[in-house]
Amino acid sequence: MSPTALRPHYPYLHPLSSRWQDNDVNGQIVSATVYGFFDTALQACLIEHAGLDPQEGEVVGFVVTSSCDFYASAAFPDLLQIGVRVERLAGSSVEYALALFQVGQEQPCAVGRLVQVFIERQSGQPAQLPARLQAALEALRG
Repeated sequence: MSPTALRPHYPYLHPLSSRWQDNDVNGQIVSATVYGFFDTALQACLIEHAGLDPQEGEVVGFVVTSSCDFYASAAFPDLLQIGVRVERLAGSSVEYALALFQVGQEQPCAVGRLVQVFIERQSGQPAQLPARLQAALEALRG
């Protein structure tokens, strides 16, 4: 695990409560649910800090690739936080680092990578990022 995967290296932390239904038969959170947690935290961050409107906004972000490495188990009833950091910002594409933390732990249970491409809703073409979105992404740089 990279030393930049520790909690202090994520400028945005989104709180989540695990749910009983998040657990698999082995009593740990299902990996697909972790991806859902990552998406929830990222969208909350962009809505809150960049004013992104995923339903009606002029630009919309599409996930074009993602991956995740798992290091420890998390399970209901754990209180969780998802860390969000921008690794690379290039034109209309953004690469994020995401991490799943149990509250009070510095080391993540899982570390993910997600690439999102922003397009203009009307034209379907790669977008020039609105100033507020660009500034919010810059603030999340690691």
